[in-house]
Amino acid sequence: MRNYSLPIVLGAMLFGVLLGSSLLSWTEDDLYSELDRIGDERLDLYASTIDASLRRFDYLPFIIAGDAQVRQLLQTGDVGSQEVVNRTLEKWQRESGAAYLYLMNLQGQAVAASNWQSPTSFIGNNYSFRPYFQDAIAGKAGRFFAVGVTTGLPGFFLARPVRFGDQILGVAVVKVDMAQLETDWSAGGENVWVSDADGVIFLASNPDWKYRSVSPLAPAIHERLRDERKYHGKQIEALALQSQQQSPGGNRVIRLLDDAGGSALEPGPQPYLLHQRQLASLNWTLYYLSDLTGLAEHKQQAVLLASLLSALLAVVGLFLSSRWRHQQLLEQRVASRTAALNQSNAQLKREIQERLNAEEELRQTHEGLIQAEKLAALGQLSAGLVHEISQPISAIRTFLASTRLLVERDQTQPALENINDIDSLIGRVTGIVSHLKTFASKSRGTTSPVELGQLVDNALMILGPQLSKQQVELDWQRPNEPLKVQADEIKLEQILVNLIRNGLDAIQACPQRDGWLQIRLEQQPDAERSQIVISDNGCGIDPDDLPKVFDPFFTTKEPGEGLGLGLSVSYGIAREFGGDLHAEARPEGGTRFTLSLSRRGQPTVEPNPTGDP
Repeated sequence: MRNYSLPIVLGAMLFGVLLGSSLLSWTEDDLYSELDRIGDERLDLYASTIDASLRRFDYLPFIIAGDAQVRQLLQTGDVGSQEVVNRTLEKWQRESGAAYLYLMNLQGQAVAASNWQSPTSFIGNNYSFRPYFQDAIAGKAGRFFAVGVTTGLPGFFLARPVRFGDQILGVAVVKVDMAQLETDWSAGGENVWVSDADGVIFLASNPDWKYRSVSPLAPAIHERLRDERKYHGKQIEALALQSQQQSPGGNRVIRLLDDAGGSALEPGPQPYLLHQRQLASLNWTLYYLSDLTGLAEHKQQAVLLASLLSALLAVVGLFLSSRWRHQQLLEQRVASRTAALNQSNAQLKREIQERLNAEEELRQTHEGLIQAEKLAALGQLSAGLVHEISQPISAIRTFLASTRLLVERDQTQPALENINDIDSLIGRVTGIVSHLKTFASKSRGTTSPVELGQLVDNALMILGPQLSKQQVELDWQRPNEPLKVQADEIKLEQILVNLIRNGLDAIQACPQRDGWLQIRLEQQPDAERSQIVISDNGCGIDPDDLPKVFDPFFTTKEPGEGLGLGLSVSYGIAREFGGDLHAEARPEGGTRFTLSLSRRGQPTVEPNPTGDP
C-alpha cells in the first residue's frame, strides 16, 4: 500500500508558507487601516476640544475693550479709574476661569491687571515686543501662544484693540491656561502634541516632548523666537524622530530616539504611526501618535495561526489517508454502540412511564382519600341531615291533608296559602339535597374566584342539624363587602366543614361549658390574602399535641370516633392551591384555626397525600 504521508506533510508546509505570507500582509494592512480610522477620530476630538477651550474666552477681550472705565483709564491715566478697572478685571477673571486679564496702553505697558495685588503683577511691565500686541495695535485681533515673561507660565493670549470711535486707545488681553488639556491627554494615556507654525511643540501629553521641534530649526527662526521671547528661557531642540514607511492611509511610521539612539520612552526605539492635522484658524499643527508595539504581536499571531492551520491540515490529511483502513471497524463499533444506546433508551422510557403511572396513582389515591373523608363526614352527619329533611316532609304531608279538606269545602284561599307553604318547604328540602349532592361530588381539579361568605353559609347548612342538636351559640356575621379568593370551591368547603366539625367535637367533649363557636373573615393588611378564622371554647388541644394535629391518623378522640384524617386532609388541600392552615390554643380556652388564602391565586403546588405539614 502506497504511503502518502510525505506528500501530505510537504503540501501542508507549502500551504502554511503561502497562508502565513497572506495573513501577514492582511494583518498589517488591517491594523494600519484601523489605526488610521482611530487616529482621524482622535484628531477630530482633540481639534474640537482645543477649539472649544479657546472659544469660551473669545468674548472677554470684547467685554474689556467695550467697558467705559477701561476707555477712561486709557484716556486719562486716572489712579481712581485704575483701581476700579483692576477690581473689575479681577472679578471677570475669577468668574470666567481665565488665567489673567490685563490692559495695555499704546506703548505696550500694562496699566491694569487682574493680578494687580500679586507680587508678580503685570502692571508696569512692557509687552510691546509680543506679536499679539503688535497685531492688536494695528487694529486686528491678536492670538499668540507663549511662555509668560513675568510668571514663566505658558498660555494662549487673546488680544483686541480698545477703540474710541476710530481711535485706538490701547489693547485688552486675556491669557488662557491650556495646561488642563495636557493633563487630560496624559491621564487618558494618549500620545498627543501641538506645534506652532515654526514646528515647535508647545502642548504635549508627554513633558519630554514639550518645547522640542518636530525638525531642526533654522538660525533665523531661533533668533526671531528669542526676540519675541515666545518660549522665554527654553532651549528649543529637535526631536530625534526617525521616519520609516507610510501606512496605507498616507501617515508616517516613525520611531522616537534620544541623542544616544535609544527611545525617549522605552529601552529600545518605539514605533508610532503619526497622524497630523492643520488647525488653520490658529496656524497650529495637531499630532496624534498611535502605538505600533502591538503590530509585532499581531504578526506573531498571524504566523502562529498559519503554522497551526498548516499543522491541522497535515493532521487532517494523515487522518483521511488512514481512515479507509479503519472504516469497517468503526462501523462495527457504531452499530454496537447504537444497539446499546437503543436498549438504554428503551429502559429509560419504561422507567419514565412507571414514574408517571406511580404519580398518577398517588394523585388518585390522594383524591380518593379526600373524597372518602368527605363521605365519612357526611355519614357522621347523616342522622341530623335525615332529621333536617324529614321535618319538612312531615309538614308537607300535614299541609297536603289540610289542603285536601279545604278543597272539598271549596275554601280556595286557605288552600292556596297551604300550597305556598308546601312550595316553601319543598324549596328548603331541594336546597339541602342539592347542596349535599354538590358537597359529595368529586372536585373538578380547577381553581376559580370563590366568595368566602357564601362558602361559610354552605358549610353551616350542612352542619346546621349538629349545631342545633348541641345548642352551640354561633357567632357568624357575613361581611358587607364580599371577600373572594382563588381556590377549588368544593375542596375549600370541605376544609370549612372539617374545621367547624372539629370545633363542635371539641365543644361536645366539654359538656360543662356553654358551647360557643365564632367564624370571622379577615383581610390581611397587604390586601393580597384573606383569612377565615374559626374559634371555639371547647376543651382545646394539649400543647404537646399541637405540633402533631395535622399529622395523618393523629387523633385525640376515642377509638371508633375518627381516623385522624380530617385536619391532615384539610392541610393538604389548603397547600394544594397556595393556602396555609394554622392551629393555636386560645388563652381563654379552646382552639383557633386560621386558614390563609390568596386573593389573586398562587401557583398550584403538588398535592400532599400524606398531609405532612
